[in-house]
Amino acid sequence: MIPPPQADFDFPGKDRAERVQFYFRHHWVKIVWPITRLIFWTVVFLLGSVLVENMVPAESVLLRRALLLILLGFFLLSNFLILLQTYKHLLWVTIVTDKKIHRIRKSLLLINEHQSIDLWTLEDISMDQRGIMQNIFGYGSLHMIMQAKDVGMTIRYTPGIVEKHRRIMILREKARSQAMLRGQEDPQNIPSLAILPA
Repeated sequence: MIPPPQADFDFPGKDRAERVQFYFRHHWVKIVWPITRLIFWTVVFLLGSVLVENMVPAESVLLRRALLLILLGFFLLSNFLILLQTYKHLLWVTIVTDKKIHRIRKSLLLINEHQSIDLWTLEDISMDQRGIMQNIFGYGSLHMIMQAKDVGMTIRYTPGIVEKHRRIMILREKARSQAMLRGQEDPQNIPSLAILPA
């Protein structure tokens, strides 16, 4: 049994006939390192400020200011990086409908990408979890390959990867059955990968 689909919604590149089944973002473990880096530089900034106040002579005003500015610069940079990573985490989303898999990637200014792949054209859908962290926290990479072309889609940091892999396999078989009923050619022979404007 496949769980009921999540609430349907519109997004750039969606066909009117498509119905959203589920969607997901990268696993939260991807932003652990930026958060750790932010905590580290916050501690360094606070400790450094205390050391500068207590160890640098009061008459060395320029040295004090220079050291504090350097510490402040690293602190602000770490805050900026965590904001960028959080922004990317929220805007990089994979949406699975009853007909296609859409991968939407956006950033503040540099990236605006929408890749979609027809479910019924997929020849192989595989998953892998490498290392202790991926197996403990249940994430990994999904690999989707199409027949007759060396093209496909890889989605890394997929959360709950075992369940997502199972659901996509079920949706692929349903999409193939519907395609055959509509009198289309053998799905194995028609690869289809589209890059759409987001």
